[in-house]
Amino acid sequence: MKDNRGQMYTLEGVIGSLVIISAVVFAMQSVVITPSSGGSVGAAERTDIRQQANDILLLAAQNDTFDLSRQIRYWSQSKRTFYEALNPRLGYASRRPPGEFGRLLNRTFGVSAPEYNVILHYRSRNGSEGTNSTPLLVQGNPEDNAVVATHTVTLFDNQTLTAPGTGGVELWEYDTDPTDSDDGYYPIPDAVDGPVYNVVEVRLIVW
Repeated sequence: MKDNRGQMYTLEGVIGSLVIISAVVFAMQSVVITPSSGGSVGAAERTDIRQQANDILLLAAQNDTFDLSRQIRYWSQSKRTFYEALNPRLGYASRRPPGEFGRLLNRTFGVSAPEYNVILHYRSRNGSEGTNSTPLLVQGNPEDNAVVATHTVTLFDNQTLTAPGTGGVELWEYDTDPTDSDDGYYPIPDAVDGPVYNVVEVRLIVW
């Protein structure tokens, strides 16, 4: 009688274990993988990142010592990219851009997972030809759910480049042809009549 009772307890234990294992397996198979658990940002994270990106652009634009306008004009004519940037294709890449803009980017996204690109979009010399772009900072190819924040900066004819050694030449005097070996090359052209030189959209893309 005792042997039968022991066998029953053993059988109940085995059955109970199988039930628990089956429940765990079923639960694992029933989990819905959300974008945030699959490596991309979810809706709430996208909202937070977009707000952070907009705040970065706004604060950088309002900085008294090195605002976005100075950043756009911080150009190295010898390297044909931004001063101390990696190369014309990647810009600053993983380096920190100078000034408040770079500090804010590094403080906000430097420790966390998001990657980001910063691309400058501006009017072509002939407005009917649309816009051109120059990379300020490229870290990779954005994912489909990347967050985009923008800020518009107006450049004026009488402004000058801000990188060391560029002198006091006004923007309207620069050459935008990269093929003629002119030391006065600057990619953003004089595309607007009157005192305005060009209108540049600073596009911050985060993913």
